[in-house]
Amino acid sequence: MAWILPALALLTFILSWAGAFPPGVVETWYARGMFPKISGLAGGFADAVSFAWLDAGIFLGLALLVFLARRRRVRLAANIAAGLYLIFFWSWGLNYHRQPLDSKLPFDGERARPDRVKQFAERVAGQINRLYAEKQRQGYDEQKVQKEAVRRVSRVVAVIDGSEWRASSLVKNSWLVNPWFHAAGVDGLFNPFAHEPIVSNTLLDVERPFVIAHELAHVRGYPAEGDANLIAFFATVLSNDPILQYSGWLNLWLYVRSPELDTLLQPGPRGDLQRVFDRIRGERVRWIGNFQTAILDWYLKANSVPEGVRSYSQVVLLAAGTEPFWDRFR
Repeated sequence: MAWILPALALLTFILSWAGAFPPGVVETWYARGMFPKISGLAGGFADAVSFAWLDAGIFLGLALLVFLARRRRVRLAANIAAGLYLIFFWSWGLNYHRQPLDSKLPFDGERARPDRVKQFAERVAGQINRLYAEKQRQGYDEQKVQKEAVRRVSRVVAVIDGSEWRASSLVKNSWLVNPWFHAAGVDGLFNPFAHEPIVSNTLLDVERPFVIAHELAHVRGYPAEGDANLIAFFATVLSNDPILQYSGWLNLWLYVRSPELDTLLQPGPRGDLQRVFDRIRGERVRWIGNFQTAILDWYLKANSVPEGVRSYSQVVLLAAGTEPFWDRFR
């Protein structure tokens, strides 16, 4: 009996790795049925405190690790690790096996041709130039941005999945993880054990709205990075708030930009991009960033995302190909 949890965890991992969970069943029974209930309960827990539960978890986890190592409690350690994995998988991780987002959206393949994507990139530049002055006049308000991002992501997911529920909405800062964010070049993460979205404390005003929306997409049960990027794109650029719109278009520009296309941007947006690059260069430690990328790539591939970190950039083709149908997400 002492090894039941490790055995269940190992079996769950093998079944997950082998793709034994049918996406259609996961989508209807779990993602649109059980998960919203789990997410609603977890949201109340996540939003109950202003600090990141992740910080408390790291502190307690390190203390427990020292205790188990000193007492040589291998069996207890195995059971705790297995229990944590089972909590992760059945409270959120099973979403990795749901139907991919692109299968739920109407898609115009003609718009994904290279020449059409270039035209789309030119339109992106036009939107960025247009919105720059508007966002400058309005000014940045973090509380307003978070509230609007929560509302917009909820709206986009409700249109896609046909269901709406109250999930965690308090975007947090992790004092313990921030140094890793900076050195590894990470903008944010979703803590699946407490269902809390966490973003780096040094993100610029032009970055924060999109990153917040991205992490909120994970909260809503979309673990794949490419899917979260697309939901965040719809949530920001189709908002009525120019701050969110500008952040969404500017983030997309990072995936479509080239030396030739960069000339399309006016001095203001080019200055914002330079601020982003300066922040990253000033914080990132190359070997830590490379290590983080390798770990993330392995993690994504182990959780049924065969493209790994390359899944982030899929947002360009999906955004261009779904453009005729954007109005449904407003």
